[in-house]
Amino acid sequence: MLSKFKNMNVDDVVLGKELTIGRRILAYVSILVIYFFYCYNFYILSLLGPLMKNWGINTTNFGILFSVMSFGTLGGTILAGIIASNTSKKKTLIGLALAFAVSSFFHIFTYESFTAWFILRLISGVALGGIFGTAVGLIVDLFPQKYRGRLTSFASSLFAVAGILAGEIAVAFIDTNWTVLIWVAVLPTFIGILMVIFFVPDDGKTIRAQKQLADGSVQISKPTYRELLMSHTWIALGALALSGMNFSGYSGFSQFVPIYLQDGLGLAASDWGRMISIQNLGHFIGFNMWGFVADNFGRKKNIWGMVLCAAIIPVYMALKVDVGLAIFFTCAFLFGIGLGYSGVWGAYYSELFPEKFRTIAAGFCFNMGRIISMIAVPIIGFLGAKLGFKAALTIPAAFFLLGIIVWAFLPETFKKKKKTL
Repeated sequence: MLSKFKNMNVDDVVLGKELTIGRRILAYVSILVIYFFYCYNFYILSLLGPLMKNWGINTTNFGILFSVMSFGTLGGTILAGIIASNTSKKKTLIGLALAFAVSSFFHIFTYESFTAWFILRLISGVALGGIFGTAVGLIVDLFPQKYRGRLTSFASSLFAVAGILAGEIAVAFIDTNWTVLIWVAVLPTFIGILMVIFFVPDDGKTIRAQKQLADGSVQISKPTYRELLMSHTWIALGALALSGMNFSGYSGFSQFVPIYLQDGLGLAASDWGRMISIQNLGHFIGFNMWGFVADNFGRKKNIWGMVLCAAIIPVYMALKVDVGLAIFFTCAFLFGIGLGYSGVWGAYYSELFPEKFRTIAAGFCFNMGRIISMIAVPIIGFLGAKLGFKAALTIPAAFFLLGIIVWAFLPETFKKKKKTL
């Protein structure tokens, strides 16, 4: 891909048209450092789930913590969009990264308090909720459309790499020094903040120029969530529903599967930790595979990844320990491959709407879908506690099936350029 960048046409680039390709890639990498540890932060709760009971936090309250964090992401999505539209996406990204790093740090000292977990996960959720739209907005502004699918998919694939790292750290330290999981979430984030400060161009200059034009004879309206919803109602609601099915399916399964594997099947932490790492290896491959598919054949072709997720869960949950870990690992890997379908959504959700909504569209459509999962995931946790997770963890497959139906009705945004003779 780097060789293709040399001949990049920057006509549809919004930010940093004057940048050399080296500086543009350095800016991209700087954003990715923060994005990586944003992704990593989402694993903290699920990987520490099996330890929660030792700290006096039951399964029901564990599910509540997930909902609290999801609730925070909703407010963070809206807040970050407003701040980014009025200041800059760069400054917003820096502030959000600082917030989730500091709030995560305090878990080390307050881990036995459900109230502390509640407050700190809420704060983290607010910060995390704004990262996706802000980071993706910067990436989309920095590169032409022909690269956006792969670049945003690669950024999303870091969620899987972060999961591999988190799983390996859990294998090594969960029984001896679980605080390593937290330290890894905190310290490198500050390095990412410094890189963004020095290497990412200031999009605030564009916003200030627009304000100056607005003060003169040319009036430029600021994008608002109300306008987004009113002018593109069905597309916005469809995208929100699609994200809701995605989060309910993925989180409804992934948040509780370590508890099921350890308490339900009796697997050791090293075994289920390795399984999560393998799933995330598949997730990484899937993100990049579906990113290639989306950039060459269309964004909606990724729907087949969602089909794979819906199909593999019932098979996964029917497995018994005596089939051997290799079969579990294979199912986890295939599930991860399928999950990569959502990697292109950063570009896809931005392209569903006119350019004026780019600052707010991707983050809003992606994260506001968590409203659905805020309800769905605790219900799955409650049913798991009452009926057993073997039955409850088949429910996420239904959410993936509903997502397939919703996505089928959303428009394709990819425009394949015709070859010239």
